[in-house]
Amino acid sequence: MNEPSLMPQPRPRRHSRQQLVLKVEFEDVQGFRAAYLSDLSEGGLRIETSMEVGQRFVLNVSFLGLLEPVQLIAEVQWSLPASAPGGPASGLAFVDMTPEARAWLFDILDSSTVVFVGAELAIRVVLLEAQPFLREIYGQEVRNWAELRDEEPLELVMHDTPSAWLDDVTHGSLDLAIMDVDDLDDAMDSYRRLRFYKPDLALIAIGSAERLDPFLRASDEQLICLNKPLRFGLLMNTVRIVVKDRY
Repeated sequence: MNEPSLMPQPRPRRHSRQQLVLKVEFEDVQGFRAAYLSDLSEGGLRIETSMEVGQRFVLNVSFLGLLEPVQLIAEVQWSLPASAPGGPASGLAFVDMTPEARAWLFDILDSSTVVFVGAELAIRVVLLEAQPFLREIYGQEVRNWAELRDEEPLELVMHDTPSAWLDDVTHGSLDLAIMDVDDLDDAMDSYRRLRFYKPDLALIAIGSAERLDPFLRASDEQLICLNKPLRFGLLMNTVRIVVKDRY
C-alpha cells in the first residue's frame, strides 16, 4: 500500500495565470534578491524559490527597458521545497494594492490576452537586440500575438550583433525586421545597408528619443519607431498591425 505524499501542496488558484516574463526584486532575511517570474495573475504570482509561508515582501516588478516598475506588497501563501517534482517554488498573493498598482496589473494582463486573427501564411521576424534580458522580453512580445492562436505560424530569429542581423535580413527571406538602436555604435549605417538590399521591408526601430531622432527624420513609409520605455503590449500590437497590413 502506497504511503500518502507528505509534500506540501499549493492552494487552488482563484485567478487564471498569464505566461509572461518579468523581473522581480525583493528583500528577505538573506538580503536583497532578484529573480524572474513567468506566472502572473490579478491575485498574485509564482516565483521559482522556496519562501516562508505567511512572510510578506515589498516587490518591485518590471519589464526592464519596457515599462516603469511598480511596487506591490505580497504574502507567501504556499511554498514547495527543492525536493518537489518541479523544484522549489512559492505562491505569493497581492495584498493592500493601491489603485495605481491595480491599474498597472490590469493593463499587463489585459494586453496579454487580446486575441488577434492574422495571416494564414508563415511569418518570419528577425530581431536585433544586444541585451539578453531584452531579447527575451522583445522575443516574447513578438511571439504573443501568434501563441494566443496555436495555428498561427511564426518563425522568430534573434541576433545579438549587427553583422549577423544584417546578413540575415539582407540575404534571407523575411516579413519584418526589428532593431533596438540604443546599444549600436552606428545604427544608421545598419539601417542604410538594410534599405540598400530591402527597400520595402517593414522595419520596427526601438530606442530612446535621442537615438531614434535620425530615424524619425528619415522619409520611410516602411519604418515604425517606438520610443523607450515601451508600454506593455505596444510592440506586440505593432507587429500585429504590420502583419495585417502586409497580408
